[in-house]
Amino acid sequence: MGFVIPFAEFGNYLVFSILIGHVALQFVPETNKPKITIAKPVLLLSTLGIIIFTLGPIVQTISYFQDGIGLALATKSVLLDFQVGKAWIFIGFMATFLWITIILNGTKYLQALFLLLMILGIGYSSHVASLSFWAGLWSHSTHFLIVTLWTGILIHIAWFSKEHNNWSKFLRWFTPFAAFCLIIIVLSGIYLMLFVLEPKDYVKAWALPYGQMLLLKHISIIPVIAYAFINGVLSRKSLKTSSFDPKPWIRGESIILFIVFYFTAVMGTLSPPHEIEFTVKWEGASKWVEWLLGKNILSTIQMHLAPSFQSVLLIILSILFLLMILFSFKQKRPVLAVTFGVIFIIVLYMGLMLSLSI
Repeated sequence: MGFVIPFAEFGNYLVFSILIGHVALQFVPETNKPKITIAKPVLLLSTLGIIIFTLGPIVQTISYFQDGIGLALATKSVLLDFQVGKAWIFIGFMATFLWITIILNGTKYLQALFLLLMILGIGYSSHVASLSFWAGLWSHSTHFLIVTLWTGILIHIAWFSKEHNNWSKFLRWFTPFAAFCLIIIVLSGIYLMLFVLEPKDYVKAWALPYGQMLLLKHISIIPVIAYAFINGVLSRKSLKTSSFDPKPWIRGESIILFIVFYFTAVMGTLSPPHEIEFTVKWEGASKWVEWLLGKNILSTIQMHLAPSFQSVLLIILSILFLLMILFSFKQKRPVLAVTFGVIFIIVLYMGLMLSLSI
């Protein structure tokens, strides 16, 4: 169960991105985008995937209650009484209507409507919506929409485009659009984080699994920004060279975004640390963090950052790996750039963790 639920959350982001990217690009004139060919079965399976993958939180909630009240009663109660259950039923109906619309070649406006309604269903079932309904509903829905919209367009351009025509025109509008998306994602992400974690407790939250995933998510966004600079600025200059192929670099950005998706998916299955000190005392700290620091964490009151020579060296090394992503572009080595991006995440994470003092 511990592996299946994060996989379902990751799959949910992926299938929504494929569908939202497909619908969004229908609103872009053919002259302003590369030619894209995606098989209808992929879209239909993605629609079916929404129904399946959004079951993850349902299964998790049912498994939590079934030992106390039984499987049948737990299933009935979660589906009919919990926000997550009601949302899944609603999303299931909308996904079915979307499936019918796609198979009948229905209008893009109708497809967009069903997707937006499903995204509102995702926001309705979110943890922040249970804390503050309207604020949580709109902020989570907006965050989810912008993330999947940006990623969805990248997925289609990177993996389903068949030619290099119109790349300059595509980048001309997509670069400012991606910058706008990034700003909204950061602002809405900070706003959502404030529902469950005060800024002063950010470092202390690293003692818990939720805080670990939050840290990794934030770190992994940095190489995404580096790739955005490559694809938005450097690629536009290189397009003047006929031998330049921008697709591998777009694919590299999408792969790093998949890593962000994974950390987000795992984080969505963990309990948010509303009271960090209470959680550590009653549930215990992350075993991985205790092993890494070589000591048991019984309290986070005194936890703070105290950089050592070793940790500072790792942080400096991570910056070098980040710069190597840009150097890889100059060397035309897209695979190497992805590798450096992953290494950057690992090295910066280790540098920050070894800076912890308890």
